[in-house]
Amino acid sequence: MSDHETDIHDLSLGVIHALRMIDAQAMSYSQLRRLYAALVNTIADVEREIGERSGQHKLTESSRFKSPKS
Repeated sequence: MSDHETDIHDLSLGVIHALRMIDAQAMSYSQLRRLYAALVNTIADVEREIGERSGQHKLTESSRFKSPKS
């Protein structure tokens, strides 16, 4: 599978692209505060998920499910 085919299904790339397009100087104070709150919450979620995965065997990018416990 080519990188291009993989990228089509990677929803994180759309988010990353949208973040790069943000013009903070053009945003109102309220918009900046909402964006900041959303980013802080997202960072916490991502850090939590990374922490959970780091304690396990190496997972691939497409891994989504944990193995059932014995």
